Amino acid sequence: MSIQLNNISHRFGQHRVLTDISLSLEAGEILCIIGASGSGKSTLLRIIAGLEPLQQGELLFDGRIMADPNRCPPPEQRPVGLVFQDHALFPHLTVAENVGFGLNELDRASRNQEVVAQLASVGLSDLAQRYPHTLSGGQQQRIALIRALATKPRVMLLDEPFASVDTPLRRQLREDARLRLRTSATTTIMVTHDPEEAMAMADKILVLSDGKPVQFGTPYELWRTPIHPFVAETIAGLQTLQGVINGDQIVTAFGDLPWRSLRNPPAKIDGQEVTLGLRSSDIGVSCGQGKYPIEDVRFNGQHWSGLIRQENAQLRVNLPSDQEESLVPGTLVNLSFTNAEATAYN
Repeated sequence: MSIQLNNISHRFGQHRVLTDISLSLEAGEILCIIGASGSGKSTLLRIIAGLEPLQQGELLFDGRIMADPNRCPPPEQRPVGLVFQDHALFPHLTVAENVGFGLNELDRASRNQEVVAQLASVGLSDLAQRYPHTLSGGQQQRIALIRALATKPRVMLLDEPFASVDTPLRRQLREDARLRLRTSATTTIMVTHDPEEAMAMADKILVLSDGKPVQFGTPYELWRTPIHPFVAETIAGLQTLQGVINGDQIVTAFGDLPWRSLRNPPAKIDGQEVTLGLRSSDIGVSCGQGKYPIEDVRFNGQHWSGLIRQENAQLRVNLPSDQEESLVPGTLVNLSFTNAEATAYN
């Protein structure tokens, strides 16, 4: 089922929490919505689910209006499945009864058969007669997901579904969830605060900042060409650095960056300040008659990095692999932006 949002805005009293959200998803695509706390992520999901009235704009499923300011059918009248952070399993029902809860249109034999198949699909058949409070967080999450999928919804809405699960298990759960959603061709919208999770789950990502859409695209597009500092720092892994335009150079506290290296340059006006986004791997580091002292050295699992500060600015740089052991705090190094690419923000 395709989904289209047209100019959706929302207020709580005098406080505007969403402003002009527009996007479209093809059937079977997975969208992740990411943003800082209070950016409006969960509110947007609740509007799509029918848990909040749509105050302004339109929501379309397969090209037909599902909701607008004059109509707002409740969740049970929408072809959606819902999974929230707390899983919302019924504590007084067994696992099997939870999974079969939404299958009232089936006769008992068919319902039991579907429940057995769903539990087997996630390897939890032996938990059928257990109650939710006896399950681990990961088991509860699996049960909540298959309960939602058992009704064969055309749209799945997920609100921080893996947040309460430990990191190693979280990776496995989201891989399993993505495969099941893709296999069932269920169009999915998922809210998360975790950039890694968004990159791993999504076909497309919507980034919100203060209730406004600041970037929408594929994970690669956001990683390769971020157009907002939040996207650059959280998804693309860029560091922020201030500079001043001076002819064909950007003057920074760590040296000059060639203007030609900017991916989305602003208007070239001498003396204008510009905010840059840089990858650690794009900054050259060399020893000998160095100018900048390394203040800290850390190993991140892939390489050694050094922290350098200058004039109230700082950079974390990758240290040369052939000099890792010799580059200790206090070592003076030179930095080079000759081959660096940078993103500029207005």
